[in-house]
Amino acid sequence: MILLDGKTLSTQILESIKPINKSLHVILVGNDPSSLKYVSLKEKKCDEFGAKFTLHHLSDDSTLSSLINDLNQDSSVDGFFIQLPIINKEFLKLISPQKDVDGLNPNSHLMPATPLGIIKLLEHYQLDFTNKKIVIVNDSALIGQPLKKHFPDAILCNDQTIDIPSISKTADLLISATGVKNLVTADMVKPGAVVVDVANGDVDFANVAPKCSYITPTFGGIGPMTIASLLYNLSLTKK
Repeated sequence: MILLDGKTLSTQILESIKPINKSLHVILVGNDPSSLKYVSLKEKKCDEFGAKFTLHHLSDDSTLSSLINDLNQDSSVDGFFIQLPIINKEFLKLISPQKDVDGLNPNSHLMPATPLGIIKLLEHYQLDFTNKKIVIVNDSALIGQPLKKHFPDAILCNDQTIDIPSISKTADLLISATGVKNLVTADMVKPGAVVVDVANGDVDFANVAPKCSYITPTFGGIGPMTIASLLYNLSLTKK
């Protein structure tokens, strides 16, 4: 079993684009503890790799539309995103595609940071899934759907899918992004499969890892790759 080391690769990606010399603005609505943590990590990486970080912390979304418009029009802002979760995802469509570093506007020219991080990590380990079975336990517009564009033959599952274990245990590549702790158990995994835990705990790592050829660690896998991909997207923005 080989660990898919996102922490090391993310540093290599960031070093390759350092200094970034771009301005990143982040909109945070509310005080969700996980969101506060993620924003803090992103600020730290911006400081470390030369991007100018600005946080807009709102108590609610009553002024979100006008703030998005202001950032769209501000020539000093290279890129920005809204830290998820937010209740009304329609706000994502208001972000200018040219500044949408998280790739969540349907018209954005950039891939969303988390799917991009997953793909970059798999490619780094030279894992080829041509004619292989791929199962993604997430069908959202943020993760599942963008991955489906990259892996057209992938099967997407959600909480309405009947008997996910019977589907997942046929997968050569199993990607889970549900936020349900230990959802993926050893009996749901095909021997020799590649398993990617996007949500830092979807996979019962201790019991699943021995069955895998490759697997992400619970921490240090997709999390750092998402931040690196976000700043990689920022480096691609143009005035």
